[in-house]
Amino acid sequence: MTSTTKKLFTRRILPAAFSVIATAGHLLRDVLGFFAESAETAPDKTNADTIRGGVMNYRTGKLDDGTDASGWYEND
Repeated sequence: MTSTTKKLFTRRILPAAFSVIATAGHLLRDVLGFFAESAETAPDKTNADTIRGGVMNYRTGKLDDGTDASGWYEND
């Protein structure tokens, strides 16, 4: 490459390519944020429902940590 071509690449083409990539990244972030905001969740779900593991509470029908005073934890 000649020095003129190298200067053209570093002063014009490289910043333009970076600008296009940065703009595409911002657009992708905004689109994903839009879809994430419109996601619906069931209102009866709580954070405790997302915990995997625990003991089956037969009163509520869910897994929990085994500290429900009015629940029963043995299958009849």
